[in-house]
Amino acid sequence: MVSFEHFPKIDAHFHSTSYNPIYGKIALDYNVRYLNINTDANVFPSLEEQETVALTYIEKHKRYFSYITSFEMDGWESDGWYQKLFDRIKKSIQNGAVGVKIWKNIGMEIIKPSDQSYLMIDDLFFEPLFNYLSENKIPVLAHLGEPKNCWQPLDEMTSNRNRMYYANHPEFHAYLHPEIPGYDRQIKARDKVLASYPNLIFVGAHLGSLEWSIKELANRFDTYPNFKVDLSSRLGHLQMQSAKNYDGVRDFLIQYSDRILYGTDAYNNPEKLISSLHNEWKYLATNDDCESTEVSGTFKGINLPEEALIKIYYENAVNTYHGLTF
Repeated sequence: MVSFEHFPKIDAHFHSTSYNPIYGKIALDYNVRYLNINTDANVFPSLEEQETVALTYIEKHKRYFSYITSFEMDGWESDGWYQKLFDRIKKSIQNGAVGVKIWKNIGMEIIKPSDQSYLMIDDLFFEPLFNYLSENKIPVLAHLGEPKNCWQPLDEMTSNRNRMYYANHPEFHAYLHPEIPGYDRQIKARDKVLASYPNLIFVGAHLGSLEWSIKELANRFDTYPNFKVDLSSRLGHLQMQSAKNYDGVRDFLIQYSDRILYGTDAYNNPEKLISSLHNEWKYLATNDDCESTEVSGTFKGINLPEEALIKIYYENAVNTYHGLTF
């Protein structure tokens, strides 16, 4: 097999919201290319600034960068919102964007003025958007819902990483906010979109918020041929499962290797990116002893065959986001 440094890699879930030339060097050193994800999140700069940064990376390092655009939900209930949305998407696609990001504020934050219920992604309001994306073959990257642990008390969470995150960010811990629609409702809404728009190219960010169960993921893959997922920020959940069910997780990753995209979710953090590239390769590509904050003691790498690795690390991103420029 080609060595780790030379193996072709696409980080299909990467965030850099200010230009940093170090990523060009990392691209050269590790043969990695980036799909920079714009996101309508209040912890990020404005979408205009994110788009400018993404285009700067493409201008300076066209061989290594592409991006996914997004849209604000501000004013969604007003006349003319959809025309502005379609104009934004068209402009971004012309600029080189290869998809559209949908974020978890839909389902977890936005309230409908009509009845004070939460606006869910399966609401008929979004029908024009999904028809437009389907007809124009524009892929969707959707972060909908959160890990199942988000709806659990801290002492019942299965993930040390989730426990630490929600302890530090109680405002995002849905267990403390029972008014937010539950985990099952989030997944049901997403699944309804998959069923209603079978021609929609759809990637579920973070293992499609089904990180806790390869069985549930396999069921969705079998049911919805248009459904793919990325690994970003959720590989630890697969590691937990493989520590107890090694053959099951390995067989799952091989069987569905054409539905899974590699991604780190590194956010303005070159050190995290490099660490993730090394540690995740060790788990996915070798049978060496691995360590993780999610597993007590060591566990074996899953040692995937090269044909599965090339799909997960490279080919699936190219085949999903057809406009990739590198």
